[in-house]
Amino acid sequence: MLLRLVSLGVLGTLIAFGALVAPAGAVTLPPVPPVEKRILNLEEALARTLRTSPDLAVAAGELSAAAADALHAGRLRNPELTVSLENVGGEGAYRGTDAAELTIELSQPIELGGKRRLRRETAELGRLLATHGQSLVRSEVLAATSQRFVAVLAAQEGLALATEQAALADKSLAAAEERIKAGKAPAIDRLRLQGEAGLARLALAQAERTLVTARQLLAAGWGEARPDFDHAAGDLDSLPAAPEPDEVGALLENSPVAVSRRLAVELLGKELEQARAGRIPDPSLTVGWRQFEESNEDAWLLGLSLPLPLFNQGQYEVAAASSRLQVAKAREFSARNQARTTLRAAWQALVDARAEAEVLASHIVPAAAEGFAAAGFGYQAGKFGLLELLDAQRTLFDARQQLLAARKNCHLAAIELQRLQGTEALGVTQQLHSP
Repeated sequence: MLLRLVSLGVLGTLIAFGALVAPAGAVTLPPVPPVEKRILNLEEALARTLRTSPDLAVAAGELSAAAADALHAGRLRNPELTVSLENVGGEGAYRGTDAAELTIELSQPIELGGKRRLRRETAELGRLLATHGQSLVRSEVLAATSQRFVAVLAAQEGLALATEQAALADKSLAAAEERIKAGKAPAIDRLRLQGEAGLARLALAQAERTLVTARQLLAAGWGEARPDFDHAAGDLDSLPAAPEPDEVGALLENSPVAVSRRLAVELLGKELEQARAGRIPDPSLTVGWRQFEESNEDAWLLGLSLPLPLFNQGQYEVAAASSRLQVAKAREFSARNQARTTLRAAWQALVDARAEAEVLASHIVPAAAEGFAAAGFGYQAGKFGLLELLDAQRTLFDARQQLLAARKNCHLAAIELQRLQGTEALGVTQQLHSP
């Protein structure tokens, strides 16, 4: 924003200077209208993510597929129609169709062992799993967008800090030039300050690239290759509060991740039941009608067919399904313990970042600012050398950069904590709103 304002100010100065030196009768240029900046706030970023996120589109498609599976899973198996014509095209009495026999049969499989019920329950579990998966993806993309928004805010403040540092380095170099010309400082001070100014310009270029990358990552969250905003509106100064330690794990067991893990185990349990039910043969009932062309008579047919489990009794399918279920239970137990550890680490990161930011803001940065002001005054008065001035300057900007990093980490840790708890990263990001 500062660079844009400077550019507009230079342009206005040039136009005003042209008006003063223009000859009589020259055409006066119309005033240049101010360029309106496109500002993005957190609510709009989250709304864009919910509307056009590719990840949410994938989750919605998977939920639709699972819902369709649940609808047809409980239906009966389709019957089989068989039409046959026998004793035709032979020799003698079977020449032509005089002795033909037309048979029409309808066969219906009868599922035993609760296979239809288990298939319906398995599909319903798959639908519930897809539903919680969609909730999980929603919380993930909202948390990612919030974290990327924080990164953009931090990159903007980092750019402003780098711009200020570069301007201060140029100002220090100009002040040193005056002291060198007056014979109050050695010429080597010019080389030192030129090096500091060069480093400050490098840091400024790096800060600009960091902001460009952060803005592109934020726009990618809603599927855009290029960001269509100029500035993100928000405030990192207001730090999110850390919850009490006993409250951290209260919502963990009901988070979408935990529910999805339990549903996955339950789904494998249903697959084990299906494998056991699959060992029960399913008979097929047949009803048919046969016409005898030779005597012009007809008759009904009734039949029953039953598969014989001679070579495969399904015991290996049951063993495999049982092993998969045991593995899933062990993984769910391990993942639950790991989730508690990760949640505790995220809470500790939030507490540490907030404490660091508070100490930096209340003590270290103000003390560094006072020290730099005293060093600058003493250098101008000839009481301090250049090394003391540069050291005080580095201390101040290092402290301010550390404060910016601590505030950024505090917001990121709070968003991560809510993501692990399964809540959408909306409440904590209320602190990011512009004051």
